[in-house]
Amino acid sequence: MHEPNEIISAAEEIGATFETLLEEVEVQDSGEARISACLFLTIAELYIAMLSVMRSRAQSHAPVLVRSMHEAFVDLQNLVADSSYADQMRFDNADQMLKTSDGFQAAPDMQDNEEALRTLAEWSAKEQKTWDELKGMGYKPLRVFDKFNRVGMAGEYTTSYRFFCSFSHSDLNTLIARHAGIGHLRFTDPLPAETLKSVLSIAINIYGRGVQRLPKFTNVSDDKVKVAVDTAEAIWKPI
Repeated sequence: MHEPNEIISAAEEIGATFETLLEEVEVQDSGEARISACLFLTIAELYIAMLSVMRSRAQSHAPVLVRSMHEAFVDLQNLVADSSYADQMRFDNADQMLKTSDGFQAAPDMQDNEEALRTLAEWSAKEQKTWDELKGMGYKPLRVFDKFNRVGMAGEYTTSYRFFCSFSHSDLNTLIARHAGIGHLRFTDPLPAETLKSVLSIAINIYGRGVQRLPKFTNVSDDKVKVAVDTAEAIWKPI
């Protein structure tokens, strides 16, 4: 097993390799292509953020960011497979915004803030229009599992995604693994090398699959993608 610093350095090199594809990228002229590009850029930024946490004293919180990478990637998969998924995203966004806005408007400590209530009411009216339109077209809230399942990723939901969810919540097993020592509590302990490598391997896999989707919504060629992915595999294989 390589030293943790070597493992992280290899992951950083892979990130730099993938970023070279973005230097001259042009996004196709459609709404779904632009949303796809935003999802890919979010995956790329989350990868950078995850590596920053891996370089920090709080490594055990990096998997939370890989979970978000997974969520962005499954949206990208759905959108590339079916452009109408953009409307599903619009519906889910309106549904969530309405719930949030309604919650704030009902909060007791907001009742004296007339300006804020007016602004929230305007937001609600806008989102309600979108919600009503798409509800009328048959859209309904889509569970996270269903997002994975509809693009053949149900197995990932029940394994790696759920594993990363345990780092996001106050999961008892994660709390014990993160902080419980023999006769003492631990603070900012590094991840075991095996866990660190496993987390990075999954993050690289998600990022790499995102890279492979670039030709679907940008001018990046399949040949350039293959070179980048092959380079990444060559970097990671000896680790």
